[in-house]
Amino acid sequence: MTGRIIKIFAVMMVVYICFTLQVQAGVPENIRVGLRYDTTAPSAVRIGSDSGIELGYDAGGSFISLYTHSGKGSLHVRKDSFFADRNGLFIEIAQGELPSSVIAFGPYHSQVSAAFPDREQALSLLEVIRQLKVDGYLAYDNGWRVWTGRYTSIQQMEAGNRELRDKLEGAYEIYPVYPTGGRLQINEDSGKAVFMYEGGDQFLVSRDVDGGLLNVDGKRFRGNIEFKRHNGGNITVVNSLPFQHYLYGVVPKEVDPDWHIEVLKAQAVAARNFAAVNLNKHDDYGFDVCSGTDCQVYGGFDSEKQSTNMAVDETAGQMIYYDGKPITAFYHASSGGYTENSENVWSISLPYIKAVDDSFDVGSPHDSWQKVYTSQQISSILAQHNIDIGSVHDIRVDSYTPAGRSLSLTISGSRGSTVLEKERSRAVFGYNDLKSTLFTVKTDADLFVLGGVGQPVQKVGAAQASAVASNGVKSLEESPATLTVNNGRQSATVSKYPTRFIFDGRGWGHGLGMSQWGAKGMAEAGYSYVDILQYYYKDCVVE
Repeated sequence: MTGRIIKIFAVMMVVYICFTLQVQAGVPENIRVGLRYDTTAPSAVRIGSDSGIELGYDAGGSFISLYTHSGKGSLHVRKDSFFADRNGLFIEIAQGELPSSVIAFGPYHSQVSAAFPDREQALSLLEVIRQLKVDGYLAYDNGWRVWTGRYTSIQQMEAGNRELRDKLEGAYEIYPVYPTGGRLQINEDSGKAVFMYEGGDQFLVSRDVDGGLLNVDGKRFRGNIEFKRHNGGNITVVNSLPFQHYLYGVVPKEVDPDWHIEVLKAQAVAARNFAAVNLNKHDDYGFDVCSGTDCQVYGGFDSEKQSTNMAVDETAGQMIYYDGKPITAFYHASSGGYTENSENVWSISLPYIKAVDDSFDVGSPHDSWQKVYTSQQISSILAQHNIDIGSVHDIRVDSYTPAGRSLSLTISGSRGSTVLEKERSRAVFGYNDLKSTLFTVKTDADLFVLGGVGQPVQKVGAAQASAVASNGVKSLEESPATLTVNNGRQSATVSKYPTRFIFDGRGWGHGLGMSQWGAKGMAEAGYSYVDILQYYYKDCVVE
């Protein structure tokens, strides 16, 4: 959703079509938030704690401990892949790029003996091989194992296996361990391996040993941090924590924490609704909601403020209901003076998301905005979306909603035209550039034509205009690319086709549901958070 920054909605439509049939009954106790996944998934994650870190996995709601790291030093959760030391940092590289002059390690290992049913037996064997000056570590893969080596090739692994057999004098079987798509290795800051985890579908769970905060790549989070390689790729990073604590990290990222407390309360309730209704939105990746603009922005512990925490606490458990069911409480930064019907933004019609006059929004810094594009810039933007209409000749809004938002935007060019409906225009041009669809378009080739007696002045594009010549009325469409205009004393040459397109707009966001700047105006006028929510979400109750 949008707060002080714009939020991206183009990919949300399919999800929201389903929510009227699949809503949550109420506020969940916990939530799983995806911090890094898909294209943002890293190959390595650094975690730290003031009290120590415990690693394990979840078994039906019970935490099964596997490894404990004492002290304040960091651990690094890495893909079991190829890494090399680059200026003190271990960076993932391709196998064929392994340098010979620096420290490097890879995903081939040696296993000593078969798997053990418990950790103690594996530790006993680990002590034996360490006494032989073999650098080993524990691994968990549906049982406890003792591994050595992080070889960068099969040949290195086979040579290491032979050397290990000689040292152990045949007392234990030695097995090769090949790379897999799910394995994680745990390293100390020095790069030394201390644990390996082959979890299959299970996330590797990390938690502070005293229940405190975990530091993840420099940011602190409440709850647990979980790791899993999704489809053999990089590491999906998830923050699992109480739902109330999740809201602590959302509300200050979505609204200014220095605003009136009634605005903060309204935002807390709306954010609670939005997350509760959208649980399991990212179930394919193993978590409920993401931490970015595709869901609600979540900043963890470091984003928390006393004012917004208080707003979350004072509205604990409260949600917005329509006809007895929790709603998806859309919200946006600024309406530009009028909110919008849901069907005028997306295809679904929601009875509680209806256009309302929003005079409370007046005074927003997004009251008016302007974005100027050259024709070349627009051609480039369209090409990025596989739209080829040649040279851009014209942009016009074909139809508006009653509130003044663009319903249909036609872009014409030398090789055809394309129509961008509703929010599609913002998806193509960029949500940070076209702040809303509440805009008009003008160009540097617009002509203002005086009609007959009693007729208003009309604006037309130069290419669509006609001129009276000595031999009759002529269309300018067939004229040269430039036109000369003369008033009898002076003349000027202009392009028949625009070189610049000027979008003049109001508001920021999709215009659905609560306007945050409007809510600010209402709160400052003496309205409560319940008043605010019931104004923007029609025929709803807050309880």
